Amino acid sequence: MRIQDLLPKIDVNDNWGKDYRKFVPQFISYAKERIHVNNWKHEVRDQLFRSVNCISSLRQGNFYLNERDIIQEHWDELISPLGIIVDNPETFCIEQCYEIIRIIKKYTEANRPAASLRFISAFQPTQLSTTVTWYYLDEIYNSMKKAGIDLPEGYGGDAIQKSHYIQAFLKESYPNVDDIERGTYAWRIPDLLRESPKASPQNISHSTDEAPLSITADIFSVSDVLKMPLAIPDYQRPYVWSTTNVNQMLSDIKNSMEQGKRQYRIGSIILHNDDIVDGQQRITTISLIKLVWAKIESPDKEKGCELKFAHEQSFSHIQENYEYINRWFNGIPENRRMEFISYLDKCCEFVVVRVSGKDSLSLAFKLFDSQNGRGKPLEAYNLLKAFHLRAMANSDENQKITCDREWEQNTRFGRNTNDGIIAYDILKHLFDEQLYRTRIWCRNSEAWSFSKKRIKEFKGMQIDKLHAVDFPFQNKQLLLFMTEKFYQMFLKDTMPTCSRFSDGDGADINPFVSINQPIVNGNSFFDYIRSYAEIYKKLFLELDSYQMYDFKVFYVKYCLSYNGHWRIGDNYIREMYKSLIMLLFDKFGENGVNAYHRHLYVLAYSLRRKQSRVYYSTVAKYPAHLFSIIENAKDLFSLRKLEALIAQPKYREIKNGYEFPWYDEVLKSVIS
Repeated sequence: MRIQDLLPKIDVNDNWGKDYRKFVPQFISYAKERIHVNNWKHEVRDQLFRSVNCISSLRQGNFYLNERDIIQEHWDELISPLGIIVDNPETFCIEQCYEIIRIIKKYTEANRPAASLRFISAFQPTQLSTTVTWYYLDEIYNSMKKAGIDLPEGYGGDAIQKSHYIQAFLKESYPNVDDIERGTYAWRIPDLLRESPKASPQNISHSTDEAPLSITADIFSVSDVLKMPLAIPDYQRPYVWSTTNVNQMLSDIKNSMEQGKRQYRIGSIILHNDDIVDGQQRITTISLIKLVWAKIESPDKEKGCELKFAHEQSFSHIQENYEYINRWFNGIPENRRMEFISYLDKCCEFVVVRVSGKDSLSLAFKLFDSQNGRGKPLEAYNLLKAFHLRAMANSDENQKITCDREWEQNTRFGRNTNDGIIAYDILKHLFDEQLYRTRIWCRNSEAWSFSKKRIKEFKGMQIDKLHAVDFPFQNKQLLLFMTEKFYQMFLKDTMPTCSRFSDGDGADINPFVSINQPIVNGNSFFDYIRSYAEIYKKLFLELDSYQMYDFKVFYVKYCLSYNGHWRIGDNYIREMYKSLIMLLFDKFGENGVNAYHRHLYVLAYSLRRKQSRVYYSTVAKYPAHLFSIIENAKDLFSLRKLEALIAQPKYREIKNGYEFPWYDEVLKSVIS
């Protein structure tokens, strides 16, 4: 659903809206001309600093009177960054925004980000929403999310980034509305959505150019739900509820029964046709309760659960919870057991939302993400697993099971930490950073976050007897595919390939894969992912192993151990650095990393050395030229371009930058 369909017109008729539209253009005009605030018209200056009818009446922090006087006194320092902001109305001037915040904090001796951003928004309504507190920005976003509005990817970060996101979204949604008036929209949205009769997901009506989508929402009893032909799709995670979760469900139902409630709402289920998109854990647990009761009531006629599970992890939890439910039943009187089951069947219910029709799967996931606040949203990469398993329809069943099992093992890799062994999702890190963004950066483009909207990057061509090559450019990939098959069958033992690791890669790394290769659907894709999951483990997780020991010592010291390595901006830089290392290793193996890992560190971490704050947007735009150098290099000599970059003054002579001695130490070792 689009916000302009739900809220076709947002009226701004009060005095505040009129004053805002009148005075903001004058604020911008004076700042553009670099006129000192003491020379502004009296009424304009008062509207910015003292009036309750314009800027100061917004729903967020305001400066105290003495703070406003201090800001006016130091206007000479503020006018430069404000001038840059008004000179570039279509540019998100984040550095100038933070410069203004720092100046205000310096002289008022108070951290007033909300009031500062309210102040800045008066000079750039095209980019910054007039509502700029953390709390209310989240309220705006969450109200739209709950209403089923199709929101773009990217919301997050601090108040400036969130504010920019909301205003950019409104600009896209209402392109014909005046920028000044649009700046007044954001803070009105939650109230208008609550008043709108169209705001509930049950009443959303969608259509496409070809056919309308079908969405139904109804309340069903437990017994009716269990009669439905439900299925667990391939992309779903395992059944992972613990006995604690099961006990909570049993206790909640029992308490509701004992309180005499006529209905108890267990929760909601989202179905794509008959596939369970959301609700697998609850449905499975209810099925186990019924299964245990069937055994107690009539052991000879025990009914099995109709759901089919593919993950080994599901089986262990099912067995453990089955035994727990059995003990729970044995712990209550027999007459209470029958009362409990009767109450479960007749009085307990689910809200079942069913989505069907063309392109309905993506909508089902949007509904899931918008209303499910209890569990972890399904990762985008699981949709890829389902897609490529379907591409293996003609493959041996054992081969598909092996691909699925290896995939799931890489989502729960046991990583040693100071707190013991924890589960580490290698695939999330691979897809989000080292595979997706590397492929984009190597095309000399900005690389933003991986999401469900961008999974096409990992969907390729189908190569089998039933699928012909569609276009001439695919002939090359077909030839490479067949050449690899020929090598594996006839040449493997007589013509060795070059390994990336000096002591050999191991069986789990395919010597023919490359990060930027065209994707072949099915088993080849799983081989691609298996190879890079293994490389990722050996480079960045198995840090005590002997392989590439010198690099790992460097990585631990300069990336994982310095004071402040845990900060969000440092995480952004570290992931970029890991991506550079992985691409370098992919092309030139251990020798390439040993020769240039310090150079790449200098080039990547110069962002931290230059500035105290590093944003996702900065990293998304920064390193494409570095990836291009590595990707286009023909030999190690070609990588000397990295050395030439470091020779530039902007890397060697960083003045008045952020104190980062680890960078200076590495830089010194590179240029000495």
